[in-house]
Amino acid sequence: MILNQYENTVIKNNKLPVPWQSQKALDELSDFLQQNWEQRAVFYDDGEVTSKQQFLSFTGQKGIKTQNYIGTIVFNGQQLNIFPKMFRTDIDDHETDELDQKHLMKNLVRWLEYCNKVEYPFISISSELSDSDDLKEFFITLYIGYVRNALERNLYYQYEEETSDCRSIKGKLDIRDYVARKIPSGMGHQFRCTYSKFEFDNQLNRIIKFTCKQIFNVTSKKNQKVLRGILTKLDEVSLVPCTPADCAKVRLGSIHKNYRIILSMSKMFLLNQLSDYTMDTNESFCFLFPMELLFEGFIGGFMQDVVGNYGGKVRLQQSDMHLIEDVIYNGESLGAAFTMRHDILVELEDSIFILDTKYKQVSRFEGNPEEVLKIVSEEPKQTDIYQVCEYARKRNIKDVYLLYPMFRYEENEPTFPVGKSKGEQGTISIHFIRLPFVFEENEESTMQMLRKVILDIFNIKEMG
Repeated sequence: MILNQYENTVIKNNKLPVPWQSQKALDELSDFLQQNWEQRAVFYDDGEVTSKQQFLSFTGQKGIKTQNYIGTIVFNGQQLNIFPKMFRTDIDDHETDELDQKHLMKNLVRWLEYCNKVEYPFISISSELSDSDDLKEFFITLYIGYVRNALERNLYYQYEEETSDCRSIKGKLDIRDYVARKIPSGMGHQFRCTYSKFEFDNQLNRIIKFTCKQIFNVTSKKNQKVLRGILTKLDEVSLVPCTPADCAKVRLGSIHKNYRIILSMSKMFLLNQLSDYTMDTNESFCFLFPMELLFEGFIGGFMQDVVGNYGGKVRLQQSDMHLIEDVIYNGESLGAAFTMRHDILVELEDSIFILDTKYKQVSRFEGNPEEVLKIVSEEPKQTDIYQVCEYARKRNIKDVYLLYPMFRYEENEPTFPVGKSKGEQGTISIHFIRLPFVFEENEESTMQMLRKVILDIFNIKEMG
């Protein structure tokens, strides 16, 4: 069974795949998600400090609720695809019949091209990723791209201990063996020694080779061709079964830091079970991304490209100020507290702009004034408005911007509402702005729409 759902959707127990409906199956699914949660740092830092998985929540009626993570969960051969809520056509749209993974993949690749909050060099391999039809293929392509680049840059050798009988002493001599066994046996010319050899056939390379063998039959012909080249380079490495626990035993120095993500991704693939069929009763894998991170990273990265062309400086997650500059206790200064982090800070022509991305569904700012006032009063979070007003006060600026994503198929709004917050230091203007975010067949059109909104924010006149 393949089930398509949006983020933040409750799925009742009787709507789940039948093999998931028992409490035992849900407990096993929870454990499986927990294991993958602990490996998510391979792909991104979502800022979540909780150790308990946040991919899905399990409701009291034995159902589940999707959270703000999009992607695919396959467990015991049953598949749940979670799509961005902004794939809806409007706030009341709940239809999922027309959702497909290829459309999700195309958008994910585009967002990641501009998202600098993840580790992958997406821009350099985006053309390869665009061929991926699903997230399994997507991550396999990433993995073998990393492995290929690492092997081309520098092969990994490691000192490994070996114990054997030698004709001359090297390393550490086993004196007890020499006195108790070798001399009485007339073998005084042999020395049992433990020494280190600089080996290409080491634990890390065995893990990589085994992982590549595991994914070979479940990937595209194009990726299989790359894997053949990788396996040829690893021909001298022993092919032995490896487990996620084996990955934890490998220690990498700073000189081989490019192998760290390969080791982590290897652990992720070994943790998951992949079959060579589209669906198999034993197949299980979990590939999920946090949408808030993707929205913030995409908008910030795109803005860097646009505003940078006009001499502006765009900084993401700027944190050079504190909400509390000093804490005093018993007359002693303890230092600052509560670091202020701006999603996007722009410096342009001696002006500072503070912009906060909010991945929330907000209705279209269009219609009669009463409708617009109702949207501004009810849909943005009050805490978000307090936050940006405090940013303005601390930075001594008069304009702040709350940036929200637009729904699928929407055109740019002709104008946006501006909230006025009066205070002793003057009036702060809170700009509520919705941005194009979902790419359809005409990707260039979406790019141009987004570019226009950004230029309007900064009152930049288009060059040429």
